[in-house]
Amino acid sequence: LACLLASRMGYDAYGDTDWLALALFVGSLVLAYGLGGFSNFFLRRPFVSDAVLCLVIVTTLAFGAINLLDKEGKVQAFATGVDWRMVPAGFLILLALWILASLALLCSTRLELMSTLAICSAFFMVGLMSDYFYSKLGGTEAGGPWYAELLYGILPNWQQLWMADALEEGKTIPVRYLGAALGYAATYVGAALAVSLCLFEDRELS
Repeated sequence: LACLLASRMGYDAYGDTDWLALALFVGSLVLAYGLGGFSNFFLRRPFVSDAVLCLVIVTTLAFGAINLLDKEGKVQAFATGVDWRMVPAGFLILLALWILASLALLCSTRLELMSTLAICSAFFMVGLMSDYFYSKLGGTEAGGPWYAELLYGILPNWQQLWMADALEEGKTIPVRYLGAALGYAATYVGAALAVSLCLFEDRELS
């Protein structure tokens, strides 16, 4: 919702800030945290979970209200100026986060926090260049040596899930591509979790 509102509220050097939308959105954030604090103090409920739940509800209502009003507060057609192409792009980013989370879980079965962070950072950096490494090892679109294929399968290809360049050129992300990306992410996450299960099976907890 924040990304969609950013596309709705964005302006160039010759525009001006949408203060009404900004006030409504920031106000919704303050209200959500206030409701979380109220439930924590008076109802003895956990603050974090209640605040997150209130944040989802209140910001969704704020999103609807902002998209019904223009900068002057006049009623307009719903979601005027919203770039809905951000939704599939955000979904692809979510898949990338799932893959990274599965790698972090895999590492955490055997390693400490800093080691896990270092390995996940390395996977992120190297994964951004997986196409480059694949081509350097002799890989092409038609295939390549077994070691190039193996390395290319192990490294997550973040470029396939980052569509900012396509959005800048005014293109849309086809649904078929989203399905293929979902399959790729499910396969990678499933493999990482299977390895995690094997590594965790004989791990002793203290």
